[in-house]
Amino acid sequence: MATYAVQAPVHRPASAITLQAPGGTTGDLAPTGPGLALLVGNGATPTTVTLAVPTVDGMTVTFPAITIAASSIYLIPLPSTVYGQGTVAVTYANVTTLTGTGLSGVAVVTTP
Repeated sequence: MATYAVQAPVHRPASAITLQAPGGTTGDLAPTGPGLALLVGNGATPTTVTLAVPTVDGMTVTFPAITIAASSIYLIPLPSTVYGQGTVAVTYANVTTLTGTGLSGVAVVTTP
């Protein structure tokens, strides 16, 4: 289980974003809020990412899993108006190619 730290890359000079391997297929937490997004850099095997949505007025809301294609990079917005204040649970179908090396792994970043 890992709780991702928010990385805020600066405009000038540009700064690197450090990707990390997920703590496993379940149990990771990503901070939510305005301008925050989950950056997923995937390797050679497709995977899916599922974000837990809080109940709304006692009703359970389910979002479909996000399919992450092989050898691709996705930026998934994490607004607190959708995922609640604080953190959202992140589940991965497969973590074998989210290694935290090169362009493979995950990070929470600020977006403009």
